[in-house]
Amino acid sequence: MNSIVSLNGDWELLFDTEDMGIINRWYATYPSGTQKIQVPSVWEKYFDKVSLSQDAAYYFKHFTVDAKQVPKRIFLRFERISMHAVFWLNGKYLGSHFGAYTPCILDLSKAIKPGEDNVLCVRVANMGSANSRIDFGRESKEGADDRFVRPSEMPVGLPWTEYPFGGIYGNVDLILGGAAFISGVQLEPDLDEERVAVDVSFNNPRGFSTRLRILMRNPQGEVSELVKDVKLEKENASSRFIFKIRNLNKDKNFWTIEKPNLYTIELQLEGKAKTKQTPEHSFSVVKNFAFRKFDCIKGDFYLNDSIIKIQGVSYSQHWSEGGLWTSDEAKLRKDLEAIKKAGFNTIRSNGAPLTDAALDICDEIGLLVMQEFPIHTMRSTPRGLEAVYKLIEELVTEQKHHPCIVSWILGSENCPLVLENGNKLLNAVDGYDKCRPVISNLNCVYLSNEEEFHKDTGKLMGVTNEKILLYASHRMHLRMSPNAALTDFLAHYCDKNSIVEDEVNIPDTTLGNSQFQDEYENFVEETNGKILVTLKNHALLPASPTDIKGSRSIKNNKAIKQTFKQLEAFIDNRDLSIWRSLEAFNADAHRLALQSKLTQINAIQSNPLVSGFMLDQWADFGADFCGLVDENRKTKGFDSFMKAATTPTRLLITGFEPISAPQTEISFQLALLNQARLEDIEIEISIVDKSGKTVSSDKHKAKGQTSLTPLGTFTVVAPKAPGDYKLVLTLSALGSVVSTTNENLLVLEDSDVQSAMSQVCFLDNNAETTADALAALAGPEKIIFTASLSSWNDVVLNKIVELTRDGGKTLFLSDLNPEDLETFNSSHHFTQTIESHFTTGANGLSVHYLVNGSELLPEFAGHQILDDLASSVIPSISLTELPNAQVLARSVTIANGELKTGVDLQIVPFGNGRLVFNQLNLFEGLETNPLADRVFTKLVQMLTK
Repeated sequence: MNSIVSLNGDWELLFDTEDMGIINRWYATYPSGTQKIQVPSVWEKYFDKVSLSQDAAYYFKHFTVDAKQVPKRIFLRFERISMHAVFWLNGKYLGSHFGAYTPCILDLSKAIKPGEDNVLCVRVANMGSANSRIDFGRESKEGADDRFVRPSEMPVGLPWTEYPFGGIYGNVDLILGGAAFISGVQLEPDLDEERVAVDVSFNNPRGFSTRLRILMRNPQGEVSELVKDVKLEKENASSRFIFKIRNLNKDKNFWTIEKPNLYTIELQLEGKAKTKQTPEHSFSVVKNFAFRKFDCIKGDFYLNDSIIKIQGVSYSQHWSEGGLWTSDEAKLRKDLEAIKKAGFNTIRSNGAPLTDAALDICDEIGLLVMQEFPIHTMRSTPRGLEAVYKLIEELVTEQKHHPCIVSWILGSENCPLVLENGNKLLNAVDGYDKCRPVISNLNCVYLSNEEEFHKDTGKLMGVTNEKILLYASHRMHLRMSPNAALTDFLAHYCDKNSIVEDEVNIPDTTLGNSQFQDEYENFVEETNGKILVTLKNHALLPASPTDIKGSRSIKNNKAIKQTFKQLEAFIDNRDLSIWRSLEAFNADAHRLALQSKLTQINAIQSNPLVSGFMLDQWADFGADFCGLVDENRKTKGFDSFMKAATTPTRLLITGFEPISAPQTEISFQLALLNQARLEDIEIEISIVDKSGKTVSSDKHKAKGQTSLTPLGTFTVVAPKAPGDYKLVLTLSALGSVVSTTNENLLVLEDSDVQSAMSQVCFLDNNAETTADALAALAGPEKIIFTASLSSWNDVVLNKIVELTRDGGKTLFLSDLNPEDLETFNSSHHFTQTIESHFTTGANGLSVHYLVNGSELLPEFAGHQILDDLASSVIPSISLTELPNAQVLARSVTIANGELKTGVDLQIVPFGNGRLVFNQLNLFEGLETNPLADRVFTKLVQMLTK
């Protein structure tokens, strides 16, 4: 008798909220009051109402085994249980299992009652919000305080810590085996040797002889069969078989992204024959595999010995309602196929490993997977480390046959467990799989445009290169609408060759903290290979609040609705908003966010030290709206953006300033992202006006040498007539257009900025001492300009106040930072109090705009929304609005579920004079940037008339 009996379906369940199950021996007494539940399922989704304190439950299942056909070997297999389980059969303890991502197999032979009613009891422990701990129940040893454990000590994974879910959520199978059966199969395809090694584990008695039948199907559907006599001397033996694959052809047999050619192997044990012609075979073990190579050498990723640029997206199978977002394989396939269709070649399993069902689909469609262990922010404890070692063994051995898995990632954050045990864990993974790179902790460097930076020596261990790379993966939260200087910096980020004679220019004071700004050169020297960059998406709000359900999602459901409520209230406030509807706001916000992200991606990909990028993330997750689709996997309509961001062969532009004066030279850098390995290429650079008419065009010949080829600096001349234009870059090869890239260009008339500057006392430029400052202030200028208020002592500050408040001059305060604000708020001269907040959009969304009727609108050529055209002047910090202020420019920011409004430019009465609070980046662009010149000139005219 050889069969598998499914135990899916109706089970009985009783929650143990009062911790009575162990005391009253429910596993043997089978209490009343149970309720029905379907297995597999997650109880948070199955029941309409589940208390958050219901963190442990007992499952019961009755079944019988025919006494006339008692199998010699009886096992029970649980595919997935969250999070900890203890098992009993007929009151006898069978064992326990921890972890929601690996299967569990139990031997029932000593507890089964053939021909009688058997009662299986499973105690499942989740983490309840009431106590934030996992109850191990019977696991506790006498005299040991180890019954309860905090999730931070165990490998539970990122989704589970945010949205805990409980239940038997995988298939349950009763395995009824004969004298022997196959208990496990491991595959090791070897492309170089053109063979596959098959390691077979048996469940067998000693001295058992049998025949092993092996069927193999190649990608063309051809099936070959081999039967081998097997003598198993030891109990539960293992054997290795080597099969040579003849005539391997790259196009027909290799697994690639474009042609994911799969092999299938099936193994059977022959049992006693019912007739001479029809021998009985045990249930089959079937696995897919493929021939492909993947490695990381000096930070570059190679697929089948060719460099591949990673263009990936973070992907999670979990969602706010608890458990997997879908158990419907058709929906899962549609979602993963949408990622592949969008142009992404890689997904990173975000904070928890993908299921075998998802991996099977990725195998079939040719989507690379960086499979991540659920080691998220774990503390370092002996118990946790032991659990991680066990998890690595179970997960790697179960999933390593999947060709789509190209690397293992220990953890997504710099948790203490990985930092203290990084090398040990890398070697542990390598012990079970020597054919894939291993990354110790993704995003070991974190850099934000809101003055955040930290680094840990995250390690990457390749397959063939023994050198372990440090700082191999970086996470960046970059500002919206990056200016030309920032894109140029990103194109040379961490490049040792760009550091010449200590002249390193970090173009944005909010990029990283003071440590990053001061020690950047040392940090670059420590980086010893190429880097994989994760870019956080800006917030991309869906058209309406996402409908998520379930007891675990109540908090986030409220946060989602609250965010939209705040946004709707802002839009309805005609004093603050220039939008008439949520739809109109979203249209502008999406345009800015996606254009900003595409600019960042192009800059990062043009960097020779960058091996690829990961966008974070594919789907919204609770109140985090940074997904390209919503949490229910409904599209947000960003197909054109994804296509532009993932086109594998295209031109990349950096250092481009989209504002120009008429007939001035515009210089920028180009690089060729060259997955197609084009050799002879042609680049056409055109300027096109609003009607589509080509104003100028120039063609250049170039050589595409590698996967990324820097092409150098190019220059065009701006049109003579002011107005809106497009810079069009067309890449052609062999007479055909390969790709087209467009950049906005605005040509502005020159302004008389020198005349305006002559009417201003630039205190920061003319005064190094108190005497110098007082001498400068004695001049006739009606406007006093300073971008460093905090640098002036009381003598100078008193004089400034005297000239403005009493003398009727205007104090122009520009680019106020926290130190300047502290000086202003603590001074007895000023009665107002002003606060600030970041408005870079690095951790969400920020939109800067001119108010309705703003006198500055003509200077921006009618562009009321400050987008990429205004990137040179968009500030990083906005201020609160002061009483009686004349506001010219505002901002709105959404981050962490909170909406804040701010002011970028306001004029406030101050005695006989006025105070100007200006956060627009004007001063550094004077006499070099036409937009800064025009805005500054207009402000001086307004303040002096």
